[in-house]
Amino acid sequence: MHALIQRSLESRLNQLQQKILSEGLPVLIVFEGNSGRVIGRVNSELIRCLEPRGVIYNHFDPADAGGPRSILEFLQNTPGKGQIGLCDRSWYSSIIERYHGGGRNKELDRLLDMGNDFEKYLALNGVLLIKILLMADGSAADEYGPVTEKTSFLSADHIDPERYSEAMFDRILKRTDTEHAPWDTVTAGDIRRTVPETTETIVKRIEDRLSSEPPAYVPPEIRESYPNPRREFLFDEECAPYEEVMNELSERLGELQSALSVSDRSLVICFEGWDAAGKGSCIKHLCHALNPKGYKVIQIRAPTEEETKHTYLWRFIGGIPAKGRITVFDRSWYGRMMVEPIEGFCTEEEYRRSPFEINTFEKIMVGSGIILLKFWLDITPDEQLARFMKRTKDPLKQWKMTDEDWRNRSKWNEYEAHVDVMMGSTNTDRAPWTVIGSDSKRYARVKVLKTVVETLEKELNI
Repeated sequence: MHALIQRSLESRLNQLQQKILSEGLPVLIVFEGNSGRVIGRVNSELIRCLEPRGVIYNHFDPADAGGPRSILEFLQNTPGKGQIGLCDRSWYSSIIERYHGGGRNKELDRLLDMGNDFEKYLALNGVLLIKILLMADGSAADEYGPVTEKTSFLSADHIDPERYSEAMFDRILKRTDTEHAPWDTVTAGDIRRTVPETTETIVKRIEDRLSSEPPAYVPPEIRESYPNPRREFLFDEECAPYEEVMNELSERLGELQSALSVSDRSLVICFEGWDAAGKGSCIKHLCHALNPKGYKVIQIRAPTEEETKHTYLWRFIGGIPAKGRITVFDRSWYGRMMVEPIEGFCTEEEYRRSPFEINTFEKIMVGSGIILLKFWLDITPDEQLARFMKRTKDPLKQWKMTDEDWRNRSKWNEYEAHVDVMMGSTNTDRAPWTVIGSDSKRYARVKVLKTVVETLEKELNI
């Protein structure tokens, strides 16, 4: 028996953990506050009462905040179905670390909007988010454990308590106390009162969720709010002199990769398009111009069993590059707006909320310093048929053709309608689509490299 949590309360917590597992409910408990020692000790006492195989604990040191993965790290560490995630500090500490007060209200507003959208994404995906604010009054800090050297990885954290308290109470708390993710505030004084009170608060939140219907949510109609770039291109553009242009662009891209490698930015390139539109060819020529030490190519396939236990976008986070690096996605998160609704791999509700989720995901990426490029390779139905027939006759390319390719071609009109909806709802200013008419493979390759070069020059101010 642990003295700080009564046996009856511990028993309720154990029973709730079993019910969370049986019902497949992901629970994320976020701890914030002005004392890392207090947060750490409360987490330790809570973990001692739980079955450890169902708990994911993460400590996020605000001193490590920033960089192109920033808030995406938190998404990657969210719990799966039936798990409890404990966040010892979170995106809030990261935001406070990046925001230094004064007159930078617009920057703080941007970061908080990003955080609110992230929390809404979690809520829409069924995650129970519990936010605990532990504010120490300074009267009993020694009860929560010894002070650890700042150089030790066991050190609580490196926040400025006064600046943290000012930002949280004056600027953040009211803005982020939402219906789908409210705050619970606990004044941390005597440890024998604080730990049970915090535990009771958590237990009550979980009990309320398990004993009631999930929050009502009416998914919005998908609105085509942005210009559709598929209406403004030519299929049969040519490029000459091809070899000379490709060599010049490849050389320049190598130089820009070197500049990117020593910057605080990273590059994500997504390729989508019709079957046989030339995605593989464009990726190959793009990568030939790059140093393999600095990039990776990820081909998106059907989700694994582990990936299906998490929110939809979770499985893409592992591929998001650290600063200075490049990731090329061969297919991407846009499967949720094309193949999944057509083939019945997602619900109507999941499809209808996908523009919000994807736009939020991309807003977080771009807002964190990632340079994002999205290519759609378009071809005519006649050109696709010609390429299909050529592949079936070439022994070296027959492996590329499957029954699924022919089945997808039979649904051309249905796919095209979904593509247009996708373009019109995700072609945002911060993450626009580049549509390339690729009946000419040479033109498509040149256009891809030219777009990457021009974008890097602009974003890196070179």
